Amino acid sequence: MTDRRTAVDRLPEPVLRIAAIATGGALGTLARYGVSRWLAASGFGFPWPTFVVNVAGSFLLGLVVTLVTERWSPTRYVRPFAAIGFCGGFTTFSTMVVEIAQRGQHGRVGLAAFYLAVTLLAGLVAVVLGMTLARGAIAGPNRPIPDPDTLGSLSDEASRS
Repeated sequence: MTDRRTAVDRLPEPVLRIAAIATGGALGTLARYGVSRWLAASGFGFPWPTFVVNVAGSFLLGLVVTLVTERWSPTRYVRPFAAIGFCGGFTTFSTMVVEIAQRGQHGRVGLAAFYLAVTLLAGLVAVVLGMTLARGAIAGPNRPIPDPDTLGSLSDEASRS
């Protein structure tokens, strides 16, 4: 009897998860680059490109993680692709911190503090809005919220469905 599985079906699951993360990360990074080209930053003024990607990424992360954990049937690849890969490549904490430090070093301490505060507040509001949208506006079965430490592994029962 011949093995009719495709080459992808024969790959170990960790390899497929890494591929999902890498693909999502590449797409997220390209999307961030596109936003940075579209919203060019002006000197040491307010860094709109980084602010926009971090707030949009927070919204998307709240939406996707809530859908994956509370609404949709368990899956092995949506969360790694969208949450870890795409949102991880799209958002940028390190660039935000560098921009805050640069503004402070150039005497724009007030702007640096404002940028930090408004980014944290807007990001928190965005993630809550994403979660609220996923819980209220998109129909699906009510499932208990799982422990975040076990989101990477699925039980045998969940993988059969």
